[in-house]
Amino acid sequence: MRTLLALALPVLLCCDPPVPTPASGNGGARKVSFEPSAESSAVSAVVRVHIDSASLDAGDVTLFQGELSTYYLARIKSGELPSTLAARQIPVVSWRSNGVLIVAPVRALSPDTYSLAAGSGLVGQFQVVSPAPLLSRLWPPAGSTTGLLRHIIYCGDGSMPLGTAPLLFEPGDIALTPLPGVDDSGLFSTRCLHLESDVALEPAQIVVPPATAGAWALDPAPFSGAVVQPATPLSCTTEETAFGLGCAAVADDRVTVRTPAGALLWTVNTESGSLLEVTDASQFVIRGLAPGTSEHLWGSVHDESGAEQDFDSVVDMNPARERPVLNEVLANPLGPEPQSEWLELVNDGAIPLDLSHFSVRDSGGSTPLPSATLAVQEYALLVREDFAPSASDVPPAPGVRLIRVPQLGTTGLSNSGEALALVDGNFTLISALPAVAAKAGESLARRHSWSPDDDPSAFTTGTPTPGAPND
Repeated sequence: MRTLLALALPVLLCCDPPVPTPASGNGGARKVSFEPSAESSAVSAVVRVHIDSASLDAGDVTLFQGELSTYYLARIKSGELPSTLAARQIPVVSWRSNGVLIVAPVRALSPDTYSLAAGSGLVGQFQVVSPAPLLSRLWPPAGSTTGLLRHIIYCGDGSMPLGTAPLLFEPGDIALTPLPGVDDSGLFSTRCLHLESDVALEPAQIVVPPATAGAWALDPAPFSGAVVQPATPLSCTTEETAFGLGCAAVADDRVTVRTPAGALLWTVNTESGSLLEVTDASQFVIRGLAPGTSEHLWGSVHDESGAEQDFDSVVDMNPARERPVLNEVLANPLGPEPQSEWLELVNDGAIPLDLSHFSVRDSGGSTPLPSATLAVQEYALLVREDFAPSASDVPPAPGVRLIRVPQLGTTGLSNSGEALALVDGNFTLISALPAVAAKAGESLARRHSWSPDDDPSAFTTGTPTPGAPND
């Protein structure tokens, strides 16, 4: 018999001696087992813990990363968690089924020791080993409160076949059969599966997917019930055209789609390929289109209410134009400055690129670029004439072209962050990098060569990839 469901949210470490032995409490000995089946020393990163106990109910057991001392167990019993212990709490969903309490962490666990505790004491400990290949939840987004289990998508890296055995969402015994791909056409079937149903969750209801789907671990993010209103379509400008719930700006080899607020799942097909995007008041780019032609674009868009809208458009593409992109910059190298600094350019267009049409600007002025032609999708590094790669920094990719200029920045590139711009002969802004400070040895990089300049989430800092696509 199934009873109350509880979601233990994280409330958020000290170092008294650990307590190795689980307490039996008033309910007698408790047997702890795992789904998928494992010894306590080798538990999967995505797991459901089964506790054979007649006394423990939903919400009674909490999960913590690491071992628990007698001090911490006493604080758990009192219900007053110190911040050091609360920081180690793992959110779980728990429910009873057939006399057993099931505890399901709602995120994949990193390799470490974990402790289960109740007010009566330590319930059990287990060790998580390296994670199994994971099917990540693409739609609806993790944390979503759609209230519907209507259209669900999980995707992996394509390294193993995807199973078709029914998946049991609990509590509630909701069995859903996986279907190949992200939609009824089987699109991306080597990497993704989808589930369809008309199940509507109650406002306070929470369900979790099974721990595994065939040979894969399954993203354990829960689903919770709520009423979500359908997304409101955008009003388009005169330079845009309506596209599903969004607005499309047509260029030469690409169409940029501006999307409304709220999570949306887009499936876009072209004559040369397909695209899957999840957006929320953001943009995405449909690339690989032929300049100067008419292109057929069709697909669908889902919102969190469960509504789906199909679209089918023919757009007239503009003539091809040059598309240089400032893609990455190393302003704070580990080697000597400014000799080890560089700025990466990529030709992201459909035609060869003549650099002599452009200049690089910073707060102190501009530097004209020399005559050099970049092939389509070719990368190049703008460097000073005295550029000398340091053995301490990531070296340029083999064969990458070095475009030498008298200076980068007025006195070198600023370590504290400096906006950089690429302008044409009319001083029109073509591409830009924001002013973001980076740690020594790390670069500022655009997530994709086509990521828009005005999207803060389009840039990241990390290990440089000079002369190669960003990781």
